[in-house]
Amino acid sequence: MKFLSTVTAVTSALAIICADSASAKFGFGIPWGADNRWAKNIPDGVISWYHHWQMGRVAEMPKDVEYVPTFWGPQKWLDWEFRKAEISKFNSSHILAFNEPDVASQANLDPEAAAHLWMKELQPYALKGKNVSSPQMVYNMDWLEKFMDACSDCKISFMALHWYGSYKDMDLFKAWVQNVHKKFKLPVWVTEFGITSASNPSQEQVNDFASQAIQWLEEQDYVERAAWNGGYDVSNPPDDYATPLNALFSKGGRFRSLANVWLPQLSIKLAQKNHQRRGDSLHMVKRARIEQSA
Repeated sequence: MKFLSTVTAVTSALAIICADSASAKFGFGIPWGADNRWAKNIPDGVISWYHHWQMGRVAEMPKDVEYVPTFWGPQKWLDWEFRKAEISKFNSSHILAFNEPDVASQANLDPEAAAHLWMKELQPYALKGKNVSSPQMVYNMDWLEKFMDACSDCKISFMALHWYGSYKDMDLFKAWVQNVHKKFKLPVWVTEFGITSASNPSQEQVNDFASQAIQWLEEQDYVERAAWNGGYDVSNPPDDYATPLNALFSKGGRFRSLANVWLPQLSIKLAQKNHQRRGDSLHMVKRARIEQSA
């Protein structure tokens, strides 16, 4: 028993070291769309950043998690005014640009208009040393090329990408990320991705895709951060385009199986937290017994 306990302890220590090493080079994030109170359920050290689309900071997030504000687009201008105030107040170091301007139902901008708006609203932050992204593109390389040509004087720090497809489309996901990096030679953040409802996946297939994506993304030295679009309740998805099986939470903020896939440190941190709680409870019991016998 002593030998087995020693082996278990060593194995656990190695798992923690490996997980810490992975998170040090690659930023696991979440696009937040859940009840803000659920953020308290996320242990320290599990995610390094989050974004909230056009919305603001989540006060309940762990203090060491970076909030990255977004200039969603001109349709949400009032939100952008609030985000600018936050950027100033909290000295944000990263900013995301335009949410899917290549999609009619989203920011819906033509490349030239987007370039003009980027220069007007985001270039001043870039010139002050902020790291500002490209528009967050979901599929249209032609749009992106035209934007980058029109915005040749823009001080863009990294390319921000979205992707949605079938659980069978890992090769297409990889190609999208690779092609953008090859074309523009900038670091990449995948700020939103997941599996579509139309592909009719099982939970196992969604989990397997996420697991493969993590492994591949971590191997690409130019991919700095990624955020699986699952920061919501499985019973209350934001729309019906992506499968609700992408969700990291179930009702009440409980973590689903996918959360342990996308966030490799989650199970370790929760186990550590539970161990600490048991230790604290045991200490209280021992202390009560001593006081009773005194």
